[in-house]
Amino acid sequence: MQQTNCLQASMFGGLQIHVGDQYLVEQGGRVNKPMELLVYLLLNIGVQTSNEQIMEALWGDDEVENPAGALKNAAYSLRRQLAKAGLQQECIITRDRQYAWNPEVPVELDVDRFNKLYETAMQTPGTPPEKVERCCREAVALYAGDFLPALSDRYWLMARASTLRQRYLSMVLHLSDLLLASEDRSGAEEVMNLCSRALLLEPLSEELQLRHFTALRKLDMKTAVLNHYPVVANMFFDEVGEPLPESIREIFRWASEGADLPMEDIRHIQKDLDEITRDDRPIRGAYFCPYEVFKHMYHMVVRSATRNSEDVILLLVTLTPQEAPKQERIRVMLSVKELIKNMLRKGDVFSRYGRNQYVLMLSVKNADDYKVVRDRLLSRYEKSGISQILHMQVTVGIPDPIV
Repeated sequence: MQQTNCLQASMFGGLQIHVGDQYLVEQGGRVNKPMELLVYLLLNIGVQTSNEQIMEALWGDDEVENPAGALKNAAYSLRRQLAKAGLQQECIITRDRQYAWNPEVPVELDVDRFNKLYETAMQTPGTPPEKVERCCREAVALYAGDFLPALSDRYWLMARASTLRQRYLSMVLHLSDLLLASEDRSGAEEVMNLCSRALLLEPLSEELQLRHFTALRKLDMKTAVLNHYPVVANMFFDEVGEPLPESIREIFRWASEGADLPMEDIRHIQKDLDEITRDDRPIRGAYFCPYEVFKHMYHMVVRSATRNSEDVILLLVTLTPQEAPKQERIRVMLSVKELIKNMLRKGDVFSRYGRNQYVLMLSVKNADDYKVVRDRLLSRYEKSGISQILHMQVTVGIPDPIV
């Protein structure tokens, strides 16, 4: 007989939680504190956590007068909602006076299924190639988007989200290699689709870009290579400060042979790309811009601050050591970019300054206010566990007034 009181949760691409046809959270719905508490407990089944850790995770730096009372209210509301959906209130238990999910209540999480598929495909020696391919396809299909995007600014989820994304990308790359090894044209077409989707999440992955261009070459799509290459090359110069690897440049040269491609056309495309915003989605948190734009905004903000009797503070965020592996540096820099964007106000501005640096511009009433931002940024980076290799340093500068 099918289990009817099993809680099912999908966390890729957004949160969805239901028991049968009773939904506690629908896809794209608002994630309130009781549901955030539920997510925390589900992801820590069998892990010893304290109520203090839960309060820190859910409220963090928020000014809550009575966090213990807020947690108690969230747990009470959650129990009521679970009971209404057909689950017993005993699914939230207190163990040594700490809240926990009752391990006897069945739960199905898409993230658990994803991790099992990854372990079978990528970490189990002797798995038949056809099973590896099947597991990779199923896992890639499960990854409908980034892990819990509505909670992307929660430090306790950042390391897990980063690990899941890297697992997804590694399976995309592995599956792409298996498909490209085949002589079947449909394999290259599938790789093109796989990489196009993955590049929406990780556009600065050299490995993904290489597989994508290799698939285009295998399909003899020279025009697509010629059109796509300048866009990618320009993006890498802007975001990474480095050219594309030789393996991709060689594919561009292959596509250029015999093609009527005046170089002024490429320069025109690159100029146009410098003048547009790549991300047309609504801005969340601080505004990220190229450094040249940052310099112009700096002059405007400093002038405005002088009139309004405010101070402008510059913070330079540096990740060390510089000799860290390239892909690790790129991955961590992208994570830090999201960390900064979600932590600062919408009126704050920041930009990439170097291979391993971001520069932040803050308008404050008191020059010492920057210390709160600096300390919070360092604390959240350390707690997030994004990297065990790269360490964050933050230095401050107070610009001279512009007369």
